[in-house]
Amino acid sequence: MGKRFDTLLFPGGKSKAFTLSYDDGVVQDRRLAELFRQYGLKCSFNLGSGVLGHQEIGRAPGRKDIDVSKISPEEVAEVYQGHEICGHGLYHSALNSIGTPLAMYEIIEDKRRLEALSGRPLKMFAYPFGLYNDQVVQLLSLAGYQGARTVHSTHGFDLPENFLLWNPTCHHDDEKLMELAKQFVEGFSFAPMLFYVWGHAYEFDGNDNWQRIEALAEFMARYADTVWFATNGEIMDYVNAYRRLEYSADGLTIYNPSALDVTIRMARESGGTVLPAGQLTHLEPTPL
Repeated sequence: MGKRFDTLLFPGGKSKAFTLSYDDGVVQDRRLAELFRQYGLKCSFNLGSGVLGHQEIGRAPGRKDIDVSKISPEEVAEVYQGHEICGHGLYHSALNSIGTPLAMYEIIEDKRRLEALSGRPLKMFAYPFGLYNDQVVQLLSLAGYQGARTVHSTHGFDLPENFLLWNPTCHHDDEKLMELAKQFVEGFSFAPMLFYVWGHAYEFDGNDNWQRIEALAEFMARYADTVWFATNGEIMDYVNAYRRLEYSADGLTIYNPSALDVTIRMARESGGTVLPAGQLTHLEPTPL
């Protein structure tokens, strides 16, 4: 049997994935979610259910007043159609400093309310203010969350080792945004590549730069044939399915115990091998 280097390929045999994450459930999400739908992109929107429907004007330092009101609970399903709804803490509190009982209440009650609005279990979360500690991470896991986004930009395209500490590639206002986008679509790696952009939709009003996200969306949409556009949760589920693959001692039999088909690429393959959900796949030995 020859040398093997098995790696994950995303659905359709694609080696790259692109995802987005936007926080707070603000009224500007109406425009943003529709923009992403127009370009075939998918986003994970992180909502604090306790503040949905609140009316508020905010101001960032040195900037104009902007509307930071939240969408109403009644429009959640319509606004985020085709995207993913995720948790963000009931009242967007700093979970690392409010004590364990209240932090757990904020996490689980937010999850309960959002699940009632969306009609499905939530799996993803975004840390309010980007603040967390080991205890908060543990509370999320106990509440049934499987992944959570931080605000630490990596400027890289690696998959996370721990989805509960998922660092994005960059914020949409990062000066290297388009440079990173070009590196991503033009680059090659035998390992899978993931480009992850995050932010808040109200920032486009505050900075008068809606053209920035539309330019990114238009650019990425050109590569739909080679890049998988997916929500945070879809990517996490797929990668976890890959990580659960069971290999025989000689590597020639692979069992996929998950409910998702998984595609892998082996060293000498030009394409990929699909491992059907819940099935055994028997491979032919490769020559030395």
